[in-house]
Amino acid sequence: MVSSYYSTSMKVQKYLKEGRGQGIGVDYIPWTKTSDYSSLGRATRIKGIKIPRIFHLQSDIQYRAFLLFEYQSKVIDLRETYPLLDVMETIEHEDLRFDKYRDKETNEPYVITTNFLLTLKDEEGKERLIARTVKNTSELKRKITWEKLEIERRYWNEKEVEWKVITEKQLSRQLAKNLEWIRETMLEGSEGDIDKEALSARLLSELFNNDHLPVRNVLRQFDKTEGLPKGTGLFLFRYLIAKKDIRINLNQLIDLLETIKNLTLMEMEEHVWS
Repeated sequence: MVSSYYSTSMKVQKYLKEGRGQGIGVDYIPWTKTSDYSSLGRATRIKGIKIPRIFHLQSDIQYRAFLLFEYQSKVIDLRETYPLLDVMETIEHEDLRFDKYRDKETNEPYVITTNFLLTLKDEEGKERLIARTVKNTSELKRKITWEKLEIERRYWNEKEVEWKVITEKQLSRQLAKNLEWIRETMLEGSEGDIDKEALSARLLSELFNNDHLPVRNVLRQFDKTEGLPKGTGLFLFRYLIAKKDIRINLNQLIDLLETIKNLTLMEMEEHVWS
């Protein structure tokens, strides 16, 4: 359902015809794309692994959030810049200044969006939606930010969908670096000519059979024993983390001088950050 509030907007009608804000999984098209406007942050287009389509992320912090959400096992679908097209009919809005969200030149209304709408599946196979808005703490000092957040809060409350705001405090740069580091091994063709599955299974066994030795030493010896190019063991180690065959705390720097026993003592809790 599209609110009558947007019915006169030519841009909204154009986007709807393009299928924006519609579909799920690989068929979803975000309401805004990185090419639509210049972002204040670092805009990113990235091919998804769990959902193999191009994701359009408008800032560095949104990119970090995407990396985390994609890594979470319970997340089975991600929809970025999800439009609240029926917002006017959904919430009580008499006390809200929707007039602030208009193009100053054309007077066309801006469509309110939520950064991420996620579909989660629990261990029993039950699915539910959650919504997440991503903001830098510096943005939370602005009144207009709080006004938009109130619109989102009311909207998702009426839809009975859990909604929360997350900031850079839950999305550290170290976490993002680690997720990037392991994610690369999941990309198609990243393994070259090696049998990634068979070799990673053998490496996993070697790591836990030698859990008293520094990980770096085990990886180097694995390359020599298997006759593999230098660095292959490290690639497979990253792959094992990406698959969650090895669980470690990704919020911290991964120290290869540590033993596998020490690295796995403090694994990262599996949840969607709140």
